[in-house]
Amino acid sequence: MIYIFYCTLCDELDDEFFNYYLKSLPNSTQSQVLKFKKWDDRQRALFSKLLLVNGLNIIGINSYTIDEIKFTIYKRPYFDNDIDFNISHSGQYIVCGISFDHKIGIDIEEIKEIPLGDFKNEFSQKEMKAIMKADNSMSAFYALWTQKEAFLKAIGTGLFFPLNKIEIDNQKIKWNKQNWFLTEIILDDKYISHLCTDILQAEIIIQKINF
Repeated sequence: MIYIFYCTLCDELDDEFFNYYLKSLPNSTQSQVLKFKKWDDRQRALFSKLLLVNGLNIIGINSYTIDEIKFTIYKRPYFDNDIDFNISHSGQYIVCGISFDHKIGIDIEEIKEIPLGDFKNEFSQKEMKAIMKADNSMSAFYALWTQKEAFLKAIGTGLFFPLNKIEIDNQKIKWNKQNWFLTEIILDDKYISHLCTDILQAEIIIQKINF
């Protein structure tokens, strides 16, 4: 079972509400949030943690606390035991995937007009050709980008590994003799999101959390 929790943030919270939510987290986590200088970065950092905490509570996992999170050498957050989680945010959306049994990676991106030529080294010639020929090149670009980034987050390297080395075949990536499977998570037609996991046809539950 894989749970996807998400929330939306539109405007800057006033200090009273921001501090109300902030004080619900451990002191060490509060300090991490306050290191961000821009209000939107602080707010995303805060609600990323709140989304994880609330998601764990909803599915009945109360044995973990937010200050128990550790980080790999590639800065991937994790708990010590079997449960896995992954968080992504873009624009107004924050998404958090949680799984008891499987490794997961999730990525979401807001669809914005960008100069596609700047990213030609991130994809193979075949992939770039397909993007440029697509009916909606921007959607095609973000679909491929979120698939690859979700995979890299699942295996734990993030963008430390080149995107152009990843080959996707029919929503599947074969890596070190293991198959990884991609699923689109549809939340908003202005955003594209993908989940990557090590199980075919995973049962996925999607739930919005309102703060």
